[in-house]
This record gives sequence, structure tokens and C-alpha cells, in this order.
Amino acid sequence: MQIVNKNNLKKLLVLICSTVIFLAIVLSVYSHNANAQESYKLSPEISVTPKGLVEIKMTVIGVDPVKNELETRLQFELKGIYKKGPTYPAQDLLMTVNGANVKDSEISFKEGKPMIVPTLKFNLVKGKINNYPFDRHIAKVAISIDPLPSIGKKFAPFELNPVPLVFNFNADVPGFDITYQPLEENSSIFIYIDVSATRSLPVKFFALVIIVIMWVLSIMALLLALKVMQSGKLPEVGMLSWTAVMLFAFPAIRNAQPGVPPVGTASDFLSFFWTEIIVVVALVIIGSCWLKRYHPPIE
Repeated sequence: MQIVNKNNLKKLLVLICSTVIFLAIVLSVYSHNANAQESYKLSPEISVTPKGLVEIKMTVIGVDPVKNELETRLQFELKGIYKKGPTYPAQDLLMTVNGANVKDSEISFKEGKPMIVPTLKFNLVKGKINNYPFDRHIAKVAISIDPLPSIGKKFAPFELNPVPLVFNFNADVPGFDITYQPLEENSSIFIYIDVSATRSLPVKFFALVIIVIMWVLSIMALLLALKVMQSGKLPEVGMLSWTAVMLFAFPAIRNAQPGVPPVGTASDFLSFFWTEIIVVVALVIIGSCWLKRYHPPIE
């Protein structure tokens, strides 16, 4: 009968407990999603309930710091006097939005036609991508809707006042934590917000793991080279090949970071540039020792 080693059993229990704790941390991280939903309340100066309003639902579907773009999709829900159908306005409406891909910053909606808006892109006005993975980007979003006079009618069904708005925000982009902040100019008829996008905690953690890996491997290569130099013996060819492979593998390891921009970021200055130099130095030391100590066999 095989006897179970108590030390091995303890190690197994420690490993299981560590795995459980790690999974709990991961679950707690992912339970905090990037959704930030909050409705705009009508301005205090409006004491009576409006006869109608338009609810705008904005969903962030992409962030591209390289192109300085925040990509969003808008959905509308009409209520009260503005509603002819679920998304069909009872009168021509004009939406003014500071989208980078909107001509003249205006989108018109016809009476009785569905309010369909193509994907909107907003410029990231603040943030430096070279700070990856600690970069933070901000886009400013401004939206307002006004009714237009009905053509061919003797009178408009309601006064041509700015349309009261209710705003809902949703964001779930992998690799980013996205939130929004209403600005001082925001009101019940004018949506004006800052949308902030930062790298998510898993992305930052993985990028730091890559940094540590490159430092550990490069230091190991340098220590091996110093040991070879002090030993006075002929280094094995495997040492040269291992160090050379590491030299060309580091760019691939660096590019394995999620969403990493081109070379020149903060993470590169923290590890990639220096570790490549260290590996080159180690390779030169090992190669020099091999050339100096190698003696071809005499035939």
C-alpha cells in the first residue's frame, strides 16, 4: 500500500488554496465591469414635467488610442408629444453632435421615419498613448436635439423649443475601463460629458508580468555569461543559441501585451529596451569566450 507523503500533501493543499484565491481575485475583478449607467435628471429650473422627451442610449463599442477615436452607437426612445412610434418622431428633428464623422455636426430625422444613426466617432482630445499601460484618454461628447418646423402644415404640433433629453451610458469594451462624467454645461436639453477610457486591471497586470519576464530572462542570460567568462572553460553552443533566440524572441514577447501600441511606450522604457541591451551584452560575452577558447580538432 502506497503511503502518501505528508509534505507533498501539504504542498498540494497550498497549491489548491492558492488557485482558489487566485480565481476569487479574478472573479472579483471581472465582477466590476465597465458599465456606467446613470440618467440625467431634468434641470432644477424646470418645475413642471415636460410633455415629452427623448431618451438617448449611448453604447461605446470601441476605443482606438492609436487613431485617437472613440466609437459609439446611439439608440433613441421617444416619449410624449415627440412619439409617433417607438423610434418614429412626430415631427422633424435635428440632432447636433460633435461626432468626428458627422458632416456639419448635424443629423436630421424625418417625421414618421425611424431614428437611425450610423456609428459615431469622437476624437480623444486628452491622453498620451506612449504612457501604455497607464495611459488615460478622454473624449468630449456634446448632443442636443431641436424640433424643425413641419413642412406643408399650417401649424406645428408643438412649440419649437429644445427637446428635453434623458441620457443613458453603457460601455463594455475588452481591455478598457470606460466611465463618463457630466460637465458643468450639461442640462436637461444639452448633453455634455467627458468619456474617460483607461486600460483595465487585467491588461495592466499582464503588461507588468511581461515586463518582469523580460527582466528575469535577461538577467539570467547575463549571469550565465559572467559565469562562463569566469570559468575559463569553453562555453557550449547551446548557450549561444539560447541567448540568440532570446534576443529575437523579446520583440514577440513585447508585442504579446494586449493592445500595445508601436515601440516607444512607457513599458518599453521600463523593460524592452534595457533587456534587449542586456541580452546583447550577454551574447557578446559568450560569443567572445567561445571564439577565444575554441580550438578546432587536429586531423
